[in-house]
Amino acid sequence: MHRFFIPAEWIEKPKVSILGNTAHQIKNVLRMKSGRKIIVLDNFGQEYCVTLTRVAKSVVVGEIIETRVAQGEPELKISLYQGTLKAQKFEWVLQKGTELGVTEFIPVISERSVLGDVESIDRKMLRWERIIQEAAEQSKRGMLPELRPAMMFGQACQRASSMEGVGLLAWEDAEATSLRSALEAVAKKPSRLSLFIGSEGGFTLDEARLAHGYTIQPVWLGKRILRAETAGLVAASAIFYHFGEME
Repeated sequence: MHRFFIPAEWIEKPKVSILGNTAHQIKNVLRMKSGRKIIVLDNFGQEYCVTLTRVAKSVVVGEIIETRVAQGEPELKISLYQGTLKAQKFEWVLQKGTELGVTEFIPVISERSVLGDVESIDRKMLRWERIIQEAAEQSKRGMLPELRPAMMFGQACQRASSMEGVGLLAWEDAEATSLRSALEAVAKKPSRLSLFIGSEGGFTLDEARLAHGYTIQPVWLGKRILRAETAGLVAASAIFYHFGEME
């Protein structure tokens, strides 16, 4: 059954009115007719099973036949602070990270970033948001991951340290502390975890020291060097598995 995130104000029980690009997709791309069932999501954790009753040129109307809590959200909220990458690689991280269950993405400009200024990243935000929404609908997420404005590395560390939970930074020279040992040292499952992944080339020694000063623990992901677009997904998967989020 097709799933669509829509603005909550379009839901007026027992009816749903769908406009804009979503209506166009239902009518002209998917060629749905009255009587078809879809699921709409309000981005507040509720999903609604809807039977279409009218498919017109500019609006699609449906009747809600069931309301339930969406089941696709993890208890542990992972904030992925991803060093900027070449466009297609960063988009891949957004798509697959959404499928895994990442709660928010923060593009980070570090010393080895591909994109060197915030403005060049901000111009891509609308496209990136569309990628996240499509991935969230496909993977049965109940809420859309947040895409935050790009930050310089120091700002990102400051933000992460001000939030509750655990902070980890993947660094190839942190051999003394593996990801596994860092997770085992956490007394109980946190509500939030901030995960820092570098751009191509990773983080510098100065950046690792700065992060540690903000109580963000540098951790080692193992003997094999992972690509920048792979490391965050591998680490997030391991974290979710460790805390029982993949059962």
